[in-house]
Amino acid sequence: MLKRTVCLLCCAALAFLTPFEALASTEYTMAGFDGDSSNHTWSDNDFFKRMQEQTGLSFTFDEYTDYQKWQAAKTEMFATGKLPDVLFKAELTTREQTQYAQSGQLIDLKPLLAENAPNLWALLQAHPDWLEAITLPDGKIIALPTINELPAQNAMWINRTWLDALKLDTPTDLNSLIKVLRAFKTGDPNGNGKADEIPMTFLGSWDLKFLAHSVGLVANDYNIYLDESGTVRFMPEQADYLQLLQTLSDMNAEGLLDKNGFYTSDTFRAVTDSKAAATYGLFFGPNPVNLLPYETATQYELLMPLSYNGKQIYRDVNGPLMLGTFAITSACKDPAALLRWVDVLYTENGAIEAMAGKKDKDYTVDENGLWSYAGDIQSQSSYILYSLSIYDSGNMPWRFPLSFYNHYNNESIAKVNNELTQLQSCIVKPFPTYTLTPAQEDEIAPIQSELGRYVDESMAKFILGEWDIRSSDAVAAYQAGLSEHGKEALLTFWQGIATSLSK
Repeated sequence: MLKRTVCLLCCAALAFLTPFEALASTEYTMAGFDGDSSNHTWSDNDFFKRMQEQTGLSFTFDEYTDYQKWQAAKTEMFATGKLPDVLFKAELTTREQTQYAQSGQLIDLKPLLAENAPNLWALLQAHPDWLEAITLPDGKIIALPTINELPAQNAMWINRTWLDALKLDTPTDLNSLIKVLRAFKTGDPNGNGKADEIPMTFLGSWDLKFLAHSVGLVANDYNIYLDESGTVRFMPEQADYLQLLQTLSDMNAEGLLDKNGFYTSDTFRAVTDSKAAATYGLFFGPNPVNLLPYETATQYELLMPLSYNGKQIYRDVNGPLMLGTFAITSACKDPAALLRWVDVLYTENGAIEAMAGKKDKDYTVDENGLWSYAGDIQSQSSYILYSLSIYDSGNMPWRFPLSFYNHYNNESIAKVNNELTQLQSCIVKPFPTYTLTPAQEDEIAPIQSELGRYVDESMAKFILGEWDIRSSDAVAAYQAGLSEHGKEALLTFWQGIATSLSK
């Protein structure tokens, strides 16, 4: 995935029901992946020290900060049977959960949750779709999730400073967006006297397919969606999609699209010089600081979905859950204790402490209810980044304390989160949540690999002008190619799934 992924039902009344203070200190073994960008050392991090104070549990750690090495380590530990007690920030796929549950190496947590993780269980009962999402087809719950009700989204961010400089209204549909991008290209909105503006940058077909919302289409990674009649549709063959390709081809010919959009990555297009003039008019991403220095990022605001026939829709990327973050192995002699430990993180108070530490020691709250890290931020920066918490890298099992986070004493963070909250009102799930069995994965994966690659490559060829989107022969050849690469088999597969879900 090229996308990163960024940063309430209150269960406070259920918090800390188990008398942890009565527990004797017990040590367990933990292994996990803290993220490729991690600078944390679990054995020294205050997060685990605070958790030990609350629960009496301590750990010895096998921490990884390289994803490939973590994947290899997982494979080896299950192959050899040399298992830790718990996998934390586990990055367990559905297939891994199924495989290692069947081998008896990962235990079914579902029978234990109501008694030993009452806060998480209350959330799952209040949100049956969350419970369904973490439950395997055989009814087992092998791994616990991250819950974040403001999930990472591949949103559109537009340069508000440029709009103001050129006295432009915020675009509200595809036609008005094109007019704005033309003005960005010719109007020198960054004021440096150079024609260096890139009206719209993007990361290949992934980003551009999000723009399909502007013609009323939203599809998932399989390029499918379920229509109102319950029929599975394939977006790349729809007439409105072909019209969008024509529009994007014209935009590219005008120089409105990043010429490197099909050849770049986040690493190469990221800007690190805070003094450099902004050059991007519009881009897609979780938030502006994923791509730009903080000072530059403040120029951007979220562009709400463009209207089509009076409606605003936008694709739901991940939903509020990240799966596979916490699992207990057969090596653990007391799974209930580890569930009580992790359940703290699904409470509001527990999650706040996991993020920011202890009130009045690690953070303070002012008279307006806004919180800040305690002490001088400059002298404390290393501690905050490396030792205070581990929430900011990898996917941990918890309920992200969104309300608390949104009250951080920083106007830009509050602004971005408020905008993303507004976006949620337009979010559409193209296809119902469904967990594939390993056999189903084996069936659909080769079809999706071949057909998905063909769709993405064809999009690039049409937009770049290598294929003529206005040629009926070229379009007919493309449509024939969809069938040749497995379109009918893909639709038959997913229609079967959709039909089974409707019964």
